[in-house]
Amino acid sequence: MEPLFRPELARRNTSLIPRPGSLPRPTAAGTGDVAVVLNRNARGVTARRLGRLRALHPEGDLFLSESAEHSRRIAEEILVRGYGTALFGGGDGTFVRCLNDLWAASEQLGLPLPRLGVLPLGTGNALGHFLGLASPSPRGLLTELTRARDPRSLERPLSLLRVDGLLTPFAGTGLDSQILEDYRRTSKTLDAIKIGALLASTVRYALAVALCSVPRFVLRKLPQVEVVNVGGPAYAVLPDGQPDPTPLPRGTVLYRGPCTLAGAATIPCFGFGVRIFPFAHLLADKFQVRCTDASALEALAHLPSVLRGDYRSPSLRDFYCDAVEIHVERPVPMQIGGDVLEQRRDFMRIEKAEHPVRILSAT
Repeated sequence: MEPLFRPELARRNTSLIPRPGSLPRPTAAGTGDVAVVLNRNARGVTARRLGRLRALHPEGDLFLSESAEHSRRIAEEILVRGYGTALFGGGDGTFVRCLNDLWAASEQLGLPLPRLGVLPLGTGNALGHFLGLASPSPRGLLTELTRARDPRSLERPLSLLRVDGLLTPFAGTGLDSQILEDYRRTSKTLDAIKIGALLASTVRYALAVALCSVPRFVLRKLPQVEVVNVGGPAYAVLPDGQPDPTPLPRGTVLYRGPCTLAGAATIPCFGFGVRIFPFAHLLADKFQVRCTDASALEALAHLPSVLRGDYRSPSLRDFYCDAVEIHVERPVPMQIGGDVLEQRRDFMRIEKAEHPVRILSAT
């Protein structure tokens, strides 16, 4: 199999470099081996933080994306310049967007992917928690930039899902998706009345959960969900994380019933380090599927162990799979990589991506 990263190949293809001025940033040729891509719309990308990054990293290697089109053009430039490492600054949605733009450009141009890294500047930062990355303080930013510049830094293969043609570390539906939808609506409301900028992301998140998500969760009937294995043999997960030896063949209905959460992941963490999928990274050729009808009372009564990922209950059904379909009785919020979809849906197909990517890790 061809290696994902061959910088000497990328640097030979200099004829593919876009014309000067084709990107809003950088304003000068790159001088290093690390590209930093920031999502200008991420709440963590403030003017102060941007100034700190410009003081810590060459201006020519700093890319500021303001739209989907910018992101695609930046991805092409990163590849043809032959950067050894690309750091994505924003939340999990930023990582998914930048990764997919890089992947598409890599296939179109025939150039290999660099190794990847994360500057956790979003709200939940599931990948940042999983990788053990530093907080985005001035010292933390310097730590992650130093890690990215060192070719000997620890890295790991990151397995991914493919959903709607997108590569992502997690996706699904349930309370998590409803919270994301409520967070988006709450933020828009707070911005409209001119107080959103005064509130931290965690405060807006807490308001969305307390005022919208929890009351709905407690008072409304849960939707009926069916999760079907549509890939190779699936396996139930035993309490210690080991696969049950009995294979569940293609076509097996893994779960049917009311749903608090139905989703899949290749990393254990959701936002804020909550370990919703504690077994997700244990099998290289499978991802974890979790289906649950746990009540709000059960979740709150065992909240510490739920957050740590060591809670076990008959209400939790866990499986190792390589492809599943989620069918819901009515359209509901669904999320891919921490970004809730614009339209509610009643179906999602999740498959294991063929190849992992290389990503910098602190642990």
